[in-house]
Parts: sequence; structure tokens; C-alpha cells
Amino acid sequence: MPSSPLLSVVMPLYNNAEYFSTALESMLGQSFGDFECIVIDDASQDGSPALLRAYARKDRRIRAIFLNKNIGLMRVSQMGLEQARAPLIARMDSDDLSLPERFKRQTDFMKRHPEVGMVGCSYFRFKGEPDHKRLNVRLPSLARVSSQSFSYRVVRLKLCTASAVYRREVALAVGGYRSFFKHGAEDRDFIFRMQERAKVANLPDILYGYRKNPASIFVQNRYALYAAHFMGEICALYRRNGFPDPIEQAKPLARLPKVFGLPSRVMLEDLQQNPLWIVVLTWMWIKRRHVSLLPRLFLYTRLLWGCLRWKIGLASLGAAIAEVRDAGVKRPC
Repeated sequence: MPSSPLLSVVMPLYNNAEYFSTALESMLGQSFGDFECIVIDDASQDGSPALLRAYARKDRRIRAIFLNKNIGLMRVSQMGLEQARAPLIARMDSDDLSLPERFKRQTDFMKRHPEVGMVGCSYFRFKGEPDHKRLNVRLPSLARVSSQSFSYRVVRLKLCTASAVYRREVALAVGGYRSFFKHGAEDRDFIFRMQERAKVANLPDILYGYRKNPASIFVQNRYALYAAHFMGEICALYRRNGFPDPIEQAKPLARLPKVFGLPSRVMLEDLQQNPLWIVVLTWMWIKRRHVSLLPRLFLYTRLLWGCLRWKIGLASLGAAIAEVRDAGVKRPC
């Protein structure tokens, strides 16, 4: 294998011995061979480390990293970005599948389109044995959002994040993954910021298999995940309308509730885990910014969708909004 491959594949691994071998075999069986695979074991407590050591001994393309302490998916993803030696980086979850032509199709596309910073693909969902003829999801083609005063498309980004291939230099230029986002939500915010620096595209081909794993972090922490996704959209709204990014403005992050002008009792953990305050922030954006009719209606729909999904009662929402009004804190941004 060349010392500097064209592609680095980053695969986080945590307590996933049941599916890890299948995922890794699908990656090693690619028709494209000029890649390294960086597998970072986040202090697993099952048989995952032993499996990883066995594969690393058999295939020189595998770079195994074993952590003594669990640091979480966001920090593992950032570590993979920093450890990668190739100009292109592919993401893959340790319980999913990559079809044999995935890397070849995506790297060929990136060679032909230097203006594209990230490319995803369509995918299929499965539970037990993979069957790509069922539950296929064809994602629309994406283009870079123009620098207009407001774009409601910012909150409707459709891309299977685990299937993405992106340019390392662009990822480093936008700062990689941000520490605010936990529970597997770091990728949504990352893609929004990549989209503001370069074009983002999707291939129509179904090249990736997404396992519906009931033990995954996305299922176990789905409410916090949705809340963090919403926060990423709010930050993108600020940036794309010419305002400072609230997370960048809040140094340290503990100041983030104050930056948003929330009551003093609201802590950082509330913004990371409590969907109620994310809905309140959406309401604050609609009421305090000059937003045209169509985006306003779209955001109101998103707000209602959030209330229904997170089972937020109107009484609780009304009380939180009244508390924000009574606080009367002027927002710096």
C-alpha cells in the first residue's frame, strides 16, 4: 500500500462485536483498493478490540487505534479526521455496509469535480440480513446554498452522513467537528459548515446499507439527537443570515444560554438534551428576525413538528416562552 493513499476511511467502534466483522469485510472487499482504514475503538467492553486486533494483523490497510477511556463519538470522529493521511476521507459506521463499488464511484466523482467538498449516496435500510432491494432511500441531488439573506433549505439537508466522502483540507478549514454536539449529532452541524465552504452532492446510486440497530446511539438517545440536530440548523440560520455563530461566540460553551438570551436557570446541558429549549429558540428566531413569508411558514411547520415529535405540550411551551419574555435579556447576536 502506498505511504499516502488517496482515501482514508474512518470507522468509530464501540461495543459492536456482533456486526463489526460484516461491516469491515464489506469495506475491505471494495473494488477500489487505494485506501487506509482507521478504526478507533472507543474503549469497548465486549469482543470488539479482539476482533479489531485480528483483522489488523491480517490486512495492512487497517490502522487500529485503541483508547483506554471512552471519549464519545464526536471526539472519535475528530481524532479520525486528524489521523487521516489521505486527501479524501470516507465515513462508515461499524454496523453498516458499503457495497463493492461505493469507494470507486465516490472517489471518481470527486476527481471529476474539484469544486465539490463532500459527496454522499443513496442507501438502503435493513435490520437482519441485508437486502438492498427493500427500503431503498434515494436522496436528491444537492448543490451549495447561495449567499442570499435567507434560505429555508438550510433546515432540509438530506444526506446520509455515514455514506459521505469529503475533502480533508475543507474539513480542517471549517474546524472539523464541534464539541457542543453529542449523541451522534456532530455530523449534521459538520455538513452544514462544509456546505458553506464548498459544494455538497449526492450520487443517485444506492451504494450504502444503513442498519436499523436498536442498540445504536441514535436510538438510545434519539430525543437528545433531534434536539442537537435542531441546534445545528439554528446555528446555520445565524451564519447564513450574516450573524455570528452562537457556538463560536460562546467561549466557553457554558455561556451559550446567555448568548441566546435565555433565562439564567437554563444551563448548557438543557440546550444539549432538552428539546423544549430548542423549540423556544426556533420561536425566538421567527419572532425577532425579519423573515419572509415562505421561510416563516416553513419554520412554523418545523416548530410544530418538533413539538409533536418530542411530545412538548403547549402549556409547557407557553410557560417557557413567557419565561424568556420576562427575562428580557438582550441577545448579543
